[in-house]
Amino acid sequence: MLDLIIRGGPVMIPLLLCSVLMVAVSLERLVYLLRCRVDTEDLMDDIKLALQQGKILEAIQIAKKTRGPVAAVLAAGIAHYDKDKQFIRERLEEVAYEEVFRMERRLGLLDAVITAAPLLGLLGTVTGIINSFQVISAVGGLDDTLALSSGIAEALITTAAGLIIAIPGTLIYSYLSGLIDRLVVDINKRSSELLAIFEARGDV
Repeated sequence: MLDLIIRGGPVMIPLLLCSVLMVAVSLERLVYLLRCRVDTEDLMDDIKLALQQGKILEAIQIAKKTRGPVAAVLAAGIAHYDKDKQFIRERLEEVAYEEVFRMERRLGLLDAVITAAPLLGLLGTVTGIINSFQVISAVGGLDDTLALSSGIAEALITTAAGLIIAIPGTLIYSYLSGLIDRLVVDINKRSSELLAIFEARGDV
């Protein structure tokens, strides 16, 4: 591995940094988003039962004890149960926006790494080919095959490294985006259900 890095030339340094960032951000976001996934159907049933019994504080506690963005949005809505419908809706949207921002945190960095990695690989390819032509120019032919192969190796290794980073990074980014989309749908669904519960009780 060390030999490949050395043969890949100086462009391998930013490519290594990209690989570290990709792994670190992917693992951190994956753990965070998987922890956000809870059974919101059971959560909503518990909150609905508490609200129907007039136990507002208990409903808030149920939401706050549950992890994840859906519970955070519901807790914010229940806390303002005595306000008008428009106010509650705006509060739900405000907290939902904050939760989506938290879920998408560092995904921009991951996207940048995925975009930059193949471009860095291409840069390594160009510098490797340039080195090869410089060897040909210096010796006046193809006699120095060792030096020539070094330039070609640099070109191929960096290209491969860029793709090795970008391909799994793209798959991970797509999976994380899918998790966020499903959580956003769940937030919207449960927010609407909460407003419907308040309307049925005559709170709004």
